[in-house]
Amino acid sequence: MDCIRRRLRLLPLTLLLLSAVVYAGTPGSFRGKIGEGPRAATEKNWIYVQARNGMVRRVEISHAHVEYEEDVPAAKRSRNPQDAVKVGAEVRITAEQGSDGEWKATIVEILSEPDDAPAATPPTKTVQN
Repeated sequence: MDCIRRRLRLLPLTLLLLSAVVYAGTPGSFRGKIGEGPRAATEKNWIYVQARNGMVRRVEISHAHVEYEEDVPAAKRSRNPQDAVKVGAEVRITAEQGSDGEWKATIVEILSEPDDAPAATPPTKTVQN
């Protein structure tokens, strides 16, 4: 009889924990380079992350903690890590996928900043007279 009472007392706690798991989003971690999205100018809190295999994910980052990976040298870091979240940066995202399919980041880890060096200009032809 005591065993049954003990199980009945644990039932509400068990149901609460199970319901929390059901309502939580699907967690995930992925990495890639930040790319230009089709509506990048109007989507301030969203980034597009392209993986090596070409797959692109749209990620909401407004509530994410942004940090540098420990291997990024201090000399290459911006004072404010959020400033490094720009096109060309390589990032690792920890996020949850909601029931609507959208990814909501909890952590954005900057693996490398985009090259700030100007792009090389192609050589110009010289004409000999």
